[in-house]
Amino acid sequence: MTQDPQKRLKEFHGKTCVVETKLDQTFVGRCSRFQDANLIMVDLDHFHGAWDKNVEKLDAAISMGHWPVIKKVFIPKADITRMELLVKKPWKDKSGEFTKELVSANPAPDEPKEKAS
Repeated sequence: MTQDPQKRLKEFHGKTCVVETKLDQTFVGRCSRFQDANLIMVDLDHFHGAWDKNVEKLDAAISMGHWPVIKKVFIPKADITRMELLVKKPWKDKSGEFTKELVSANPAPDEPKEKAS
């Protein structure tokens, strides 16, 4: 991912996303919001291992939908290694990756504040 996932929240919000963490976990579920440096996802499934170890499960989630087994999870933003919309099939082309610098960067405000005259 060439961009901080928090800056792409408008694109992700309410949609089914796939998230990989540096703890070697994969989550598939609806992206809710970022709060206190955590990504909040709801109605999600969880797989052990990175995307490349869960290709069949991710392909099944595309064709039949994911099977929600967890109601809500808080994923520390610093632990996210890859995040993308599920429909883009990022495990096929290795997209969705972002660098440590982007993870640790402070989020930019949605709109610039105007200076008072």
